[in-house]
Amino acid sequence: MDIYSFINSRDVAAHCREINKTWNPFEMAVIIGRSSRPMAEKHTAWRELIADYPDMPTPKNIHYDSYDSFHKKLAEIIEYEERVLAQFKMPEQGAVYIYDVCMNKNYPRSVVFNSFEKALADIKDSYERDEAAFILIKKIFVDCDNEIGIYVDYDGNACSLSHSGNDYVKLFPDIASLDGFDGRMFYDMFYADIPAPFKRGDILYIRPNFIIGDDNIVFVLASVDRDNEEWLSSVRNGRNGDGSDLVEWGYFVDEGGLLYGDHAHNHDSFEYYRGKLEGKETLLHYVSLYLKDEISLPSLLTMQCRIILQHQLDNDFPIQSLNCYIPEHLLAENRLTPEDLEFDLG
Repeated sequence: MDIYSFINSRDVAAHCREINKTWNPFEMAVIIGRSSRPMAEKHTAWRELIADYPDMPTPKNIHYDSYDSFHKKLAEIIEYEERVLAQFKMPEQGAVYIYDVCMNKNYPRSVVFNSFEKALADIKDSYERDEAAFILIKKIFVDCDNEIGIYVDYDGNACSLSHSGNDYVKLFPDIASLDGFDGRMFYDMFYADIPAPFKRGDILYIRPNFIIGDDNIVFVLASVDRDNEEWLSSVRNGRNGDGSDLVEWGYFVDEGGLLYGDHAHNHDSFEYYRGKLEGKETLLHYVSLYLKDEISLPSLLTMQCRIILQHQLDNDFPIQSLNCYIPEHLLAENRLTPEDLEFDLG
């Protein structure tokens, strides 16, 4: 099995392949579960693990005791997800479908549909493929607060389940008793050690997926948790943490052009940013240089002031606003001198 192909980041996958990183069968199942691949492809890969890889007890961590058979637990989750998906797609009296489009600035659609297929058809009528890479379609019963949803790609392929409400399984009486918490075992409830090549000062991009549901997330990496050997050992052996701890600390630029620090989640989705930084995001270039000791702190602060002022001029003091419209040819920078006029007249 090419387990590297299931890692969301192409750069992280290439790094793991280069260092010949290997995982045990349980860890491989977690990596498959974390991927953005369609659920059907995950199930095929999980079945390959059951058929071709040795069984083992599941590890114990802060959420779970150990199960004797990893194969048995994985087979239960495959069956559970397939039954949920089949029941989810079956139209029922008193149930409606709605959807939210991720990676799009529009508000969720308020229209309701009486089938999964009609909701998906409306998505394709309303959005282009690059506007709706991941969609959450929900099945809601009108007489209760619980719901269950499926993240799908633009073609309608199911990628992951999404639960809401404490008793959502009661909406689906034909589904086996495996609860939603147990069903997440191979998604985000266990830490998988996935090495990444990134270093302090790298400008990175979080590759969109159904976990993140956003785009254009660019930041500078400030620190790497994996450098802390004591912490890394504690999450590897299950004493601390879970799948949410694939997280680093980074510097981002807010809407006003100010720098701030925050967690950057899911480092198995980080990639080197290869695009051109524009507008307020050019600040990240100078932050990167500073963190790599290529410029001084005064130099960084000077550039931040210049970038913030330019951002404010462009956004807070526009010259194309209400009661203030100046055509391009009348702007001072486009003013023609007598020499220019003489030249234009030939």
